[in-house]
Amino acid sequence: GRGGLIPLGDDEDVMPDIDIGASAVVSRRDSGTSSPVPPGAVGAGAGSITDDGTGTSAGAVGGAPNLNYAGSTDEHSEENDPEREAEMAAAGYNDNRNLVDNNTAQGISYTAVTEMREQGIHGSEIVAALVENSATFDGKTEFSKAKYIKRKQMKYQPRCRMVRCTGASICEAYFLKEPRKIMNMREDTLAQILAYSNVSAGCQVMVYENCMGIITGALAQRMGGYGKIISLYQGQQMAFTEMIARFNLSFAENHSTKWLHTGEVLADDAARPVAPSTGGAGVVEEGSEEVVDYELADREQLVWPCPLQPHTRTYLENMSSDRDRADFLAKRCARFARKLTRHTVLEARQWVHDPERLCSSIILATKYDPTACLLKMLPHLAPSCPFVVYSEFIEPLAECFRELQRQNLAINLRLTDTWYREYQVLPGRTHPNMNMSQSGGFLLAGVKLCPLTGTNELDDSVVKALKAQEKGRRGRQRKKSKEAKKKRAGGSNESRDTKRSRKKK
Repeated sequence: GRGGLIPLGDDEDVMPDIDIGASAVVSRRDSGTSSPVPPGAVGAGAGSITDDGTGTSAGAVGGAPNLNYAGSTDEHSEENDPEREAEMAAAGYNDNRNLVDNNTAQGISYTAVTEMREQGIHGSEIVAALVENSATFDGKTEFSKAKYIKRKQMKYQPRCRMVRCTGASICEAYFLKEPRKIMNMREDTLAQILAYSNVSAGCQVMVYENCMGIITGALAQRMGGYGKIISLYQGQQMAFTEMIARFNLSFAENHSTKWLHTGEVLADDAARPVAPSTGGAGVVEEGSEEVVDYELADREQLVWPCPLQPHTRTYLENMSSDRDRADFLAKRCARFARKLTRHTVLEARQWVHDPERLCSSIILATKYDPTACLLKMLPHLAPSCPFVVYSEFIEPLAECFRELQRQNLAINLRLTDTWYREYQVLPGRTHPNMNMSQSGGFLLAGVKLCPLTGTNELDDSVVKALKAQEKGRRGRQRKKSKEAKKKRAGGSNESRDTKRSRKKK
């Protein structure tokens, strides 16, 4: 059904949302990170809650824990109960005027609490014991009791919800943990980037980012394997493979992402023509000279299914279990599938410089100069198609805005900043959170004009014709209004004469 839980696989990446929104850490179940997913979550549904109240790695998957002990937060949902309000009025409201923080109110020592955790006592029982042995708990206000219980639950009864890795959840997690790695980009800013770029299935998108591959992964998830994503990278190889793996993309979604070096687009001699192969297998004509594409030649020599070598068969026979053999063969098949479907550099260059298949949108989110990068990437964008530039500072985007206006390259330019603030919504305690992010970055969006026929300004002759046409319309309207006033004035005079004649009679 719509509200059902989707089971999680053994090798699928998830993101535990610690204490249901308090903090988030991206974690791979089989990587042995500092915050591993509890083994009880394997096979559970995405969205299920894991309650690890024992302090060990074994968790129980289920709903929210039972908090119905004295002074729990569930009692505050009954604030509108007349009987409860009458009892509180008769007993008198508590306040915190007599509370003294001297670390003597708690009757259970730290050593006793440690022994309870070592014995495997559930966290809810530990929290209940702390509440019962607190000398000042009964004298606190209802709000103070709720805060005290919540603080103890976060320490002795941690909970986490299994969240499926998407662009929004991963962006939110990294923004809370290490925002500088993703250029301080919030999840709402990522949503605006995808909306302004008008990305959908079947599009060809060119993206150049330094946000650890979050934008590329979000594009692949949105397009669903239909279309093409040309992702630019600098260095010897792409550095976002680990982040892309966290999106749990299918083979088609992974195959739709084409990695290309920035030198093929941003270099001064990047606009060299590339013709299809005409000189035999693995040969491509580039300009007037023939260049051998060794990667294409090696790929054409591969056959499927790939036969096993003798030493590989011996290695498989010496394995101890069938499970190990199946895992080894699955990895080998995946590796050869990637080799058979991997594009070469010359093929990617041909896709980029094909004049009949220009990109339908451009996304730029880099630490380098956005003006220089965008001017190099705009020739690969089709006319009347959108582009989006993201930066964590407004000054580079303002300069890019002025340059686009000066060169008359785009219309509908918008330089925006989103104000974002979270609210706590609880009965009687609804208010904005005390801490909020200052800025989630700035966006520059626009639509490219055709370099041949597109113009952002009207010629003088067109302006004069429009003014003359508008002037004629205004003249005719004034003439009609004057005639209408005269008719109304004449009618009023006639009515006055008839009234006077009636009075004389």
